[in-house]
Amino acid sequence: RVCRWEGLAAAISLGADAVAMGSRFAITQESGLAQRMKDIVSNADIDGGSTEADTLYGKHFDGIPARVLRSRESLRLNTKPASLPFVISRAFAAARKMNIPLYKVIPGLLTQFDKMYIIAQFGAATESLMKATVDGNFEEGVQFIGQSQGLIGDIPTVDDLVQRIVLDAIECSKHSNQTFSRGEQ
Repeated sequence: RVCRWEGLAAAISLGADAVAMGSRFAITQESGLAQRMKDIVSNADIDGGSTEADTLYGKHFDGIPARVLRSRESLRLNTKPASLPFVISRAFAAARKMNIPLYKVIPGLLTQFDKMYIIAQFGAATESLMKATVDGNFEEGVQFIGQSQGLIGDIPTVDDLVQRIVLDAIECSKHSNQTFSRGEQ
């Protein structure tokens, strides 16, 4: 759960070369995520606002294990796997929206069913994802998010975020170095 300087400093201290901060960068001014979703994630006082515990982890939503923002819709969709006819019909609808000819989808379903079923589940989830990420519809959409969401409390520019995280991590590193150097004297 890295979204602030503490996580970056800890990871680097443990030998990491980099960290993943997708949720944190999704909640920046430049991000294409719907403003309402940014507001919900960054402010726990908003209806649907998030804390660290307001996520669900499962594979029933789209067939691929992932963490999503807790909402009525994400709870409903993660209860049980979608039926095969539903998945196939929604996947075909998503293929049509993306101008993918069905003659390219059907052979894959027949020859590599397991792989194509997972892809079809993701295609079936597209509508719910778009409702949240593009339209900002928290009630009917589903938003991928990491547990770090509860640590996000603002919507800065990317430049301000990177500068703040790096400068604070450098200060933490200096403090750690001073603490451990005292024992060498």
